Amino acid sequence: MASRTPPDGFAFIKDSPKGPGIASRLGISAETYRKWRMAGKGPETFILGNNVCARIETVDAYLRELELRAQQPSQDSRPPEARRPKRSTPRRPQKSPSDPHCELALAG
Repeated sequence: MASRTPPDGFAFIKDSPKGPGIASRLGISAETYRKWRMAGKGPETFILGNNVCARIETVDAYLRELELRAQQPSQDSRPPEARRPKRSTPRRPQKSPSDPHCELALAG
């Protein structure tokens, strides 16, 4: 029968009595992590017995890498647009064509 707790310094996908699992450390569900793993995303893992296992330091390094990438500007992001200065005087309301005092003459 396979062990239910990972060796020291390792984590399984789900939480164990020794601490949080890979998915919990990443802030996602175990099902989402399994999908990521099949798509080649996430920290490097290996099979230990019948369990998917990863070194805790590998998971932490993956999170640090994500954090660093999030702090860098994206290559395809636009530069911030310049803001227009605020008007010093309030806008006058526009007159509508149905207004009898409208200065516009409608061609007929």
